[in-house]
Amino acid sequence: MKYCVAIWALIFIVSCSFNKGDVKKDKFLLDDKVSMDNLETIPEWLQFEVSNSLPSDSLNLWIPTGKLETSSLIRVPRFPVQYSQARLDSSVFDLSRYDIKLIEDTLQHKISALKNEQVSAQIAVAAKQHIEDLTVMVGDFISDYGDKISADNVKVRYAKYVPVHRARSELSWTGKPEEIFGPEVFGFGAPDLVADPLMEMSKVYVPAYRAQPIWFTFFVPKNVKSGIYRGTISIETKEFSTKVIPIAIDVSNNQIPDAEDYEFFLDLWLNPNAIAVAHQVQLWTEEHWILIEKYMQDLVSRGAKTITTTITHDPWQIDWLNGKKRSQTGIGYAPMIQWNLMEANTWTYDYSVFDTYVDLALKTGLSERIDVFSLTPFEWEGKRYVTYFDNAKKEMIETAFDQSDREYELLWIQFLKDFEKHLKEKGWFEKTYLSFDESPKHVIASILKIVKEGAPDFLNRFSIAGKPHTSDMANAMSIFYPHFKPQYNKEKPIGQVLLERKQSRKTTTWYLCGDPAHPNTFSYSPAIESRLIPWLTLKLNVDGYLRWAYNSWPDKDPFKNPVFNYIQGDDYYVYPGKQGPISSIRWELLKEGIEDVEFFNVIKKKNKIPINDLKKSITYATQDEDGRFKEIDDFVNARNILLGNSDNK
Repeated sequence: MKYCVAIWALIFIVSCSFNKGDVKKDKFLLDDKVSMDNLETIPEWLQFEVSNSLPSDSLNLWIPTGKLETSSLIRVPRFPVQYSQARLDSSVFDLSRYDIKLIEDTLQHKISALKNEQVSAQIAVAAKQHIEDLTVMVGDFISDYGDKISADNVKVRYAKYVPVHRARSELSWTGKPEEIFGPEVFGFGAPDLVADPLMEMSKVYVPAYRAQPIWFTFFVPKNVKSGIYRGTISIETKEFSTKVIPIAIDVSNNQIPDAEDYEFFLDLWLNPNAIAVAHQVQLWTEEHWILIEKYMQDLVSRGAKTITTTITHDPWQIDWLNGKKRSQTGIGYAPMIQWNLMEANTWTYDYSVFDTYVDLALKTGLSERIDVFSLTPFEWEGKRYVTYFDNAKKEMIETAFDQSDREYELLWIQFLKDFEKHLKEKGWFEKTYLSFDESPKHVIASILKIVKEGAPDFLNRFSIAGKPHTSDMANAMSIFYPHFKPQYNKEKPIGQVLLERKQSRKTTTWYLCGDPAHPNTFSYSPAIESRLIPWLTLKLNVDGYLRWAYNSWPDKDPFKNPVFNYIQGDDYYVYPGKQGPISSIRWELLKEGIEDVEFFNVIKKKNKIPINDLKKSITYATQDEDGRFKEIDDFVNARNILLGNSDNK
């Protein structure tokens, strides 16, 4: 695969030092044998506590929550503890879901699935001695009529534990870890640990007195016949006898669409520069483009719709040390369009990286919308900066302006005229939106003059993430979750805003960031909340969900350094791996929540169950937004209503 590489991009790397990092590859990107918690030792008191909690001196195997069907909805604590009855009675949490109940060899464990759906489950393992090489074997699943779901449709991964770190944002506006996580996070404070990344390995080392979750993802083909398929999972170790666990997959006759055909509008912002830094490759080189495509494919597998592009130098900068500005994330965004100041004070624009990026995204399947950031910076108060290459001086220049400076306006007017012409030549204009992230209404209004003079056809192509009072300016709008509450909408009730947008057929999504504490998808948020979030889209009666960061890692090694500025996991769903993205518990459960919404849409279109039952399914799924207290069977009950086989109707 050959990709064009702009010379200016290489100049930009040298002059602005975006893509830092040693040539030497990081260990976590290369080694087949990965430490699953990066701890060399644990205190003896913790070993003693775990030892007393493990029921068997042999291999301990248990299903989190006690049911395979709900087992993926909690994170397994690295140091499993059997709580006393007094603790169970006095705790505000339902600690029973963390009980270590050993799997019975003769009992068959069942999951339910739709055609063309993925379903996750997990089994936990622990022992009082080290397990050198634990491996998992999955057999084919056969129905009573001889039909088969191949073992190739089952992916086996192992949950890795990352440290829990504090963040600067906790001091001002986000929740604090102790307000967010429950028993799923545990350790000895140096540090506490949480299961999040899902590692693909042929075998895993399990130290004594530590739990190791085995994560299974079952992919049910769309052409398989409905029915019950039976098979086994075998867990093999050198130290203990092999354990064989009977599994049944109950496949419904219902089918959901392929990811690229999802109605759910998923908008996640991909940071290509973070890929270059974490994988230690040069920006916009062929090696980088190959990696970018893999991350784009991952987004498409979840039904993502948008292409996030940058037309300015890192639109998301914040105030930092010594009066300087820097990216709000550990690894900032690189621009995709270079502005060039030529002789006679004329301007040219190099679109080569932008074009290659958009071409690749469209080919991969990100095809609904091209969002371009941004005419207004994230930190909208103060000076406006234009970064360009001075052809005479042969260097990058950054010039500061006031928003009202006519020279600043003229620079943007000239660019927008050229940009509009370029997009129309490429056939992309109808997909392209000028995008704004949490810019107040008066700030967006102040740039209307620029757009009117430069490219008036863009006036009905604004994509805004922020408060509902900017809705009249936004063809595409994402509303911050707290602003669905009446007290935040004094100008116009949120219900009226949403109704007007639906009547005008304007796309509306909702979004989360570092706030609120619940629901959310931080690294240590209760796992069940990731599955909940797509259901809330149905409750809010909007088109989908936005999150501002898919992979804006705080560091090139987020496994060891999971925080830069914002609360842990606010700025990424996935982790960098040797060949591309490493998934997480959050990322898998978000996908499965989106599948729930697609199933809801299928049932709604069939018009076979009453409207009240549809509403009841949403009520069950969303009845508690704090995952620490949410009933573990809520989604099972909601889906049973949609299937028409529930007593809860």
